[in-house]
Parts: sequence; structure tokens; C-alpha cells
Amino acid sequence: MSTDILADLRDTVDALTNPTPVRNPRYGRDADGNKVQLDDHVVTLPSLIAQVAEIVWPTGGDSESARPVPSSRPPGNPQAMALHLDIWIGVARWHMLWCLTTRDTLESSIRQLLGRVASEDSDTQEDLLADLRAWQHRCEVVLKEAFNDPEIQTPCPVEGCGQRTLRINLQKKTARCTTCRSRWAEVPDPERGIWSIVGLADHIQTYEAQSRAAAADARAADRVLKEQRYGRSVA
Repeated sequence: MSTDILADLRDTVDALTNPTPVRNPRYGRDADGNKVQLDDHVVTLPSLIAQVAEIVWPTGGDSESARPVPSSRPPGNPQAMALHLDIWIGVARWHMLWCLTTRDTLESSIRQLLGRVASEDSDTQEDLLADLRAWQHRCEVVLKEAFNDPEIQTPCPVEGCGQRTLRINLQKKTARCTTCRSRWAEVPDPERGIWSIVGLADHIQTYEAQSRAAAADARAADRVLKEQRYGRSVA
């Protein structure tokens, strides 16, 4: 396993399964009324997986025995429920592939995959990394920490794919195809399947220009057909 892929896998697994300290700066006033910076207020948030699980079936209290109050609609967040189930299914699929026994918690089972993937080939490592990154992003979307990357209608340029499932992250200047899992970034790394975002931009511009030209030709042909049919100029 390359060091870069190992580091990416560790970072993504940590984000999914480890508590995260969040530092919020604090300010006060000294004896002379001047603004001074105090020690940061540190709050440790549960892991992304734990945070999603918390909103699947909210208890409405701190007691573990608390139960949701019955209402006219099911409690919890349907998007979080679907995500949590998808992650469970995905983790179980990897465990079945490697004949592993799932552990007591979802976080522990995910960390188990990290230990096992070191002996796999690079393609398998990239596949697991793609799954982990997708779960991390979806967790962040559910928790309102991120937004879904916009999907564009330009077909994927990868040979054998061609699906209209390209998603662009304008802030990070990256892109991915949710079908073939190809990725694009400012710094390409072909050995890891990361291609140049500049090349993808050229592909998108060329495709859109060709689409506009084809649409103009179709409109012109339609006007000619109408003129022939009705015997007069059609604006």
C-alpha cells in the first residue's frame, strides 16, 4: 500500500469513527477595558457515525432509557436513517468479502477494515477509500456540515463510462464521477486514478460548445422544414 493511500484511509476512518475536538475562540476584557483573547472553549463532538446515529432515533433526553414521544409521523431523520443503513450494508459487504466477523459497533467494524486493507491490491484499496469518502461526505451533508456537490449533465469522459454523473466541488476544485468513481483535482496523480481538473474543464467546455452548435443546427433545420411546409419565412 502506498503511503499516500494509507494516510488518506487513516484520515477518512478517523473522521468517521473518532470524536473531534472543536475549538471556539473566546475574548474578554482586561482591567483597562482592552479586548484580550482567553483560552479557547473546546468542545469534543462525537464521531460522524455517532452523530448520525443520534439523529436517527432522537430520544429527547440524556437518559438511555428515554423513548421517543409517539406522534403522527415516525421519529428521527429519514435521510439519516437511510445513510446509517447504507453504511451498515456497505461495511457488511466488505466484511463478507474478506470473511471478517463484524464487531460490536459500526465504528469498530470500520476500523477493522483499515487494518485488513493493507494487504490488498491498490485497486481494492482505492475502492474502499471511495466508499469511506462517500460515507464521510454524506454524514457531513446530513449533519449540515457540507452540501451536496452539484451534478452536471456533461457525460463522464472516462472510456467505458459516459454517464451523466459528474459532481463538481467548486470550493476544493475537485470533481468525481459517482458511477465509475474516477476523480479529478488540481494536482493529478494517474497512478491513483486522479486526473487533471483542467483536462476535465476542457472536456466540459468542448461538450457544451458542441451541444450548443448541435442545438443551433437543429433549430435551423426545423425553421427550414416549417418554411417548406407553410411556404413562408418562419422567424
